[in-house]
Amino acid sequence: MLTKEERQQLKQQDREYQQKVKEHREELKQLSTERKKQQNTKKKDLKTIHRHQKQKPPARQPDRKKILSVFPVREYDRQNKFFLTDRNSIINLFQIRGRSFYDASDEEIENMVYENAKFLQKYTDDFKIIGMNYPTNTRQQQKFLLAKLKKPELEKYQDFLQEQLEALKALEQTTTDRQAFLMVFAKDKRQYMERLKLLRNNAYFHVDPISAEKKENILFQLNNMNKQIKV
Repeated sequence: MLTKEERQQLKQQDREYQQKVKEHREELKQLSTERKKQQNTKKKDLKTIHRHQKQKPPARQPDRKKILSVFPVREYDRQNKFFLTDRNSIINLFQIRGRSFYDASDEEIENMVYENAKFLQKYTDDFKIIGMNYPTNTRQQQKFLLAKLKKPELEKYQDFLQEQLEALKALEQTTTDRQAFLMVFAKDKRQYMERLKLLRNNAYFHVDPISAEKKENILFQLNNMNKQIKV
């Protein structure tokens, strides 16, 4: 069990985190107010110029945001296997490996809480945990059945194997699995490697690398919530 001092320390860290969130919200609110003031000032200046020139003001153009103005990712570095943003910072995605604790001992659960608390103390930067319904992947099973279909000695089972193959294809198109992903951020490669080291040293929080295609699918889903991922 956690000691009284450790519980107090965790509560204190939670209070500090909530305070930072509150300060961040205040900063965003202040920035929004300043932006509105700048827009109002700009409008007044334009009206003054138009009045002096005695010209009819041009028709107001609609404010159409382009995709690149709101979407930070610019390219995928295939050598280092992460995304680069418009500010040359780094974004990457990993899959969180699931673990059932229904059959775990009290000691194992306590160790998990303790190790994850230490991890959160050391990992001071932002990260994002994403829960998503991702299409069921049966490609490995399909590959196995296709190999069996090519064997002459199994020709008498061809109808059965073909039926199983079609069932796997249908399953992949109609069902999803609940999966969890971790999105990490870093201002440069040195910081990124430090974050990876912290992730790999946590014995109770496993993350696995995923393919570039899957990362792109996740980003697509996050920015197109009404669309369905097809794999």
